This record gives sequence, C-alpha cells and structure tokens, in this order.
Amino acid sequence: MTHQNENAVQCLQCELSEVCREQGKDDDNASLGTVPPQSNIQKGEPVCREGESFNNLYAVNEGALKSEAALSGGESRVTGFYFAGEIVGSEAVSMGEYGRTVVALQDSKVCAIPESSFSLEDKSHGNIYQGLLLAMSHQVRNEQWTGLMAAHRSEQRVALFLFMVSKRLEFHGFSADEFRLPMTRRDIASYLGLAIETVSRSFQRLKSAGVIEVSGRNVALKNRDLLLSVTERLPVPG
Repeated sequence: MTHQNENAVQCLQCELSEVCREQGKDDDNASLGTVPPQSNIQKGEPVCREGESFNNLYAVNEGALKSEAALSGGESRVTGFYFAGEIVGSEAVSMGEYGRTVVALQDSKVCAIPESSFSLEDKSHGNIYQGLLLAMSHQVRNEQWTGLMAAHRSEQRVALFLFMVSKRLEFHGFSADEFRLPMTRRDIASYLGLAIETVSRSFQRLKSAGVIEVSGRNVALKNRDLLLSVTERLPVPG
C-alpha cells in the first residue's frame, strides 16, 4: 500500500491564505506577514496552553497536532486534531486566552500571525477579519464531526472518523483515499470516547468487510461508498 506524503501544505491551500495576503505577501509562496514566522515544533511540544494569554494565531504548515483537555486525576482527553493547512487558536481571538492545550503529534512546523493584527480598534483590518472569518468557518465545520460521532456505536464512530480525516485532507489538496494517520490508536480512542481494543476491533471489521486496507497507521479507503454506507444514517458536514 502506498500513500501520498500529507505532511506539508502549500500556502495557497492553507485556511489563512487570505489573511496572509492582507499581511503584505501576495504571491504563490506567501507566508504569514512580511517575514515568514515559521516555528519548528518537536513531537510532544505544546504550541499553546489552555488559559495562556492570546499572542498568536497559528496555522499548521507541516505535520499534525492534537488538542487536549485536562480531566480530574491528572488524566487528559483528546478533543481534536489539526492537519496541515488548518488553524489553531481561533477561540482566543475573542476570549483573549487559549481555550485548549495543543501539542504536536509529530515534528511539525507552524506559522504565526500576531495578536496585534486583529486589533478591533484598527478599522483598516476589515479584509483580515474577512479572511479570518472564512478560516474560522472551516474550523467550525471540522468540529461538527465530534458531535456527530459521540452518539453512535463504535464501528460507526471509527468509520466516520476515517471519513472525516479523508475529507479534511482532500480539502487541503492531499489524497482522500490513501493517507498515514499521525495519531496513535490511543489518541483515536480518547477522541472517540472508546476503549483502545474497541477501536482496533473496528478497524479490523472495516478491513474484513473490504472497506479499508490498513497497515499500522497507513490507511487506504478501498470502497468509499461502502464506508459511507456505514455512516449513511448520519448527517455528514459538507
């Protein structure tokens, strides 16, 4: 099984591309701002922490991230994932602080646009706000998936999760049919509210049914129509 490298995204495929252009770089290789403020984030390193003051809005240029919420007893729950081309920290624009802790699932790169670019007092930022609104609408669409998965049986949750990953990668120009999952089965189980063993069994059932091919973290959707039939009673975001 082969898969396309979905680690890095071109700037024009990024959800903040419109904001970038308004920041003064209007070309095919634009980065956020007049100087590319890219940061290397090592696996396990936080991009932002829940409760920290808002300093930057981030875009994932390469790699993948996950958000976590602290639970009682020192444990944490995975609440979301961010792939190349997606934004991190949009809730902090209005809150003034980050609403979640986000860490790298693998060595990654993020671009940052400073908080000062979103000053409500500067009326010249209208086009930046418009670009930000578009980017945030994509994030709202992505987060709709979480609610859809929560109330359904395990195999449906896993099928819908794989379809979600496929759709989000496709939106940013990557292969929708073959990809490598950057997260562990434990992360998936935490996100879906399932036991790790249940997630593994669901993967195997989907494989046995000819819906997917799976080898470790590499996944190929062999029959997307059949995958959709597993979730056909669920309203799927566009």
